[in-house]
Amino acid sequence: MEQSQLVELIRTLKPEERAQIQHFSTNPMFNNGRMRAQIIPLLQLCLNHTWVEEGAELEKKKVYELVFPNQPFVEGKLEKVMVEAQKILKSFLIIQRYMKSENEIVHSLDFAEELRSRGLFSRYQQLTVRIQKVLDESPLNDRNINFQYLLEFSKYDEESIRNQAKGDLNIKNTIYALEIDFYLKRLVLLNQLLLQTKLTNLEIPEDIEQLLLNAAIPTKYLSNSILLNINHEIYRLLQKKSPSSSDVQAFFRLLLDNENALDAKSLQSFYTFLRNICVLSISSNYDKPELEGMLHELYKDNLSRGYLHFEGKIARGRYAAVVLNALNAKAFDWTLDFIERYKNEIRDENETRDIYRLNLANYFFATGRFSESLDNIPDTSPFVDFLMFGKRLELKCLYELKSDLLPYKLDSFKMFLSRTSQKLLSANQRQNHTDFANLLHQIVSSNPGDPKRSETLVKRVQEKKQSFEYRWLLEKAKALKT
Repeated sequence: MEQSQLVELIRTLKPEERAQIQHFSTNPMFNNGRMRAQIIPLLQLCLNHTWVEEGAELEKKKVYELVFPNQPFVEGKLEKVMVEAQKILKSFLIIQRYMKSENEIVHSLDFAEELRSRGLFSRYQQLTVRIQKVLDESPLNDRNINFQYLLEFSKYDEESIRNQAKGDLNIKNTIYALEIDFYLKRLVLLNQLLLQTKLTNLEIPEDIEQLLLNAAIPTKYLSNSILLNINHEIYRLLQKKSPSSSDVQAFFRLLLDNENALDAKSLQSFYTFLRNICVLSISSNYDKPELEGMLHELYKDNLSRGYLHFEGKIARGRYAAVVLNALNAKAFDWTLDFIERYKNEIRDENETRDIYRLNLANYFFATGRFSESLDNIPDTSPFVDFLMFGKRLELKCLYELKSDLLPYKLDSFKMFLSRTSQKLLSANQRQNHTDFANLLHQIVSSNPGDPKRSETLVKRVQEKKQSFEYRWLLEKAKALKT
């Protein structure tokens, strides 16, 4: 039974949901099939059972005896009841989701349709006026853009049915709302795709590639929709290979100017893009440390406002990004406090705490504790970005410790790049890792105290600013002078 879809779903329920479902299952409006009498005891048993305790499995035949008392065992009969019980559970979850306060406008739109279908036209019109007022006074978000379209379409549908051969049947407003909704939804997806192309190797179909290059949007829509305008600015910045610091600051001002008009969820999404754009700008402007200070303050601000969390968790990449930038900004005490304070809130963390340990290793490296850093680097990772970061950090530690293992580890890393990485990394990422490996090999192969060699390597590193670990490589190349 533990492998059934019913039990799988029940194990995700909160205690209050379990109690509510037991009452729900006794309501004949929702549980009115021929297996009603069997569904109720089955659900009560499953909902009250402690599944997490070791040895707490339920024997199928014992459950059968409870559900079908004094009846002989028939293979497959209990499974049919389980299927029907899951339908009850599904209905409860859907109704619970629908009735959330955040769906109040959905309730109003559906009720308006119900009024209209019953011929109560004046009440329908009164309700649509109230819905419009709520939309006008609500903070901006993409759901309300869609609700505006649904409202306009409802008005069009009503007028077309009662067509009195006058007016435009609300078609102009409906088309306008539809296009705003369409352009916004498409732009949000394109922005996510643009960002994803900078993180991983993707095959993009030609028609989508054209949209990534030029997703034309009429000016009248951009000027009349704050949400569309902000998303279009994100799109414009992500198209750039390296946004400038002035680009970042201008986008920051745009968010600040419109912050009061936007809802919290939209702001959280926009600030996420702002931080990513900051990172892209920093990666191409290493000689401007003020950007890192600005991003560090932005992280602290967003952390205090809950923008770095989702459902009580911090994404692994976001956790690592906060740590890396704080270390670059030399905020060492703050970094260690952050690593420890939020180590139990990392999404996708495993039982050996690999994500936490890798970030702690990064902190140890930045503070000169290279052996401790090496001891905390996980052997591998299912996440490509963490896997590659761990490999680079290991090489850096071995270099700082003057380890005899470095040449062998470096050769192994280069072999990995040539054979395996093509399946894992985008072309840019593979090239940037290759540049890192080649430059590190040249530094390792050079004798300290040679100013000319040092100057040559400094120039080579400066020509590869997109290389991973650029700053560290530049520092090591300069250090060869003495």
